[in-house]
Amino acid sequence: MKRLTHLLLVAIMVLAVVPFTAAEALAEKVFVKAEQVAELIEAGAPKLRVIDCRLEEKDYKKGHVPGAVYMNVRKDLRMKGAWDTIGVRRQIEAQEELFGRQLGIDSDTMVVLYDDEGWDATRLFWELKYTGHEKVAIIFGGWPEWQSNKLPVSKDVPKIEPALFVADVQPELLATSSYIMSKMGDPNTVLLDVRPPEQFKGDAKHPAAKIGGRLPSAVNAFTLANWENKTYLKNPAELVEMYADLGVTPDKEIVLYCNTGYYAANSYFILKALDFPNVRVYDYSWVEWNGKGHLPKIVGKAK
Repeated sequence: MKRLTHLLLVAIMVLAVVPFTAAEALAEKVFVKAEQVAELIEAGAPKLRVIDCRLEEKDYKKGHVPGAVYMNVRKDLRMKGAWDTIGVRRQIEAQEELFGRQLGIDSDTMVVLYDDEGWDATRLFWELKYTGHEKVAIIFGGWPEWQSNKLPVSKDVPKIEPALFVADVQPELLATSSYIMSKMGDPNTVLLDVRPPEQFKGDAKHPAAKIGGRLPSAVNAFTLANWENKTYLKNPAELVEMYADLGVTPDKEIVLYCNTGYYAANSYFILKALDFPNVRVYDYSWVEWNGKGHLPKIVGKAK
């Protein structure tokens, strides 16, 4: 029992995966080691919900972390909003239904996420944070790390007991177009475009966008370039230096955008790993912004 209690405390603290130096120990708040999750599962830890966020359910059926349930993040979290926006969050009531009744999460549940692409789990991470759920972490290295450590694999599909999930919305994690307009020209706010460079320049565009381009004054750091082999975050010290060169520093408010909010949620996770305190996600992103004629924009050549 003492061993189980210790493991639960470890899970709640969400320990880091790699031996960070004192200056790099900031990533301890969002990652959990694959081995620690395996120990929790073996010990029968209560109030633990592991969610497999890989894109294809067929991969889940071939084998997954024991006790994990499956969620297609791009399908189950995605809906179409105004201005032809896609990928935006569902209404709060729908999120409560999804997280509580369908995934069995309540306020005491420790949620552990993993995928194999590096950005599906991070979208769910942000939405759980936005709805006020603090006990959530991602397995460092994801499914590849689980396999490389030869940890147990199961094909069993667990029965989910419905739970009561009561959202406690954190508005400071969300940005809207009107909020961004109110911050234009504010030296304490940085707009960070996390799309590929060619989309930032406007030479290419998302299929749902009418035109290519970007928000005025935005700087660019493609979020997927911050990972090694998709699921392993690069050295934190190097990332902090890279962001600082762009003017993205912890003393500033950082507003993230992409096309549909998925890449932005990925960068939200990265910045929280680096202990940035004030980060917002504009989940409607460029697909909404480019369609509103009254909003300022730098237009590229992609049509």
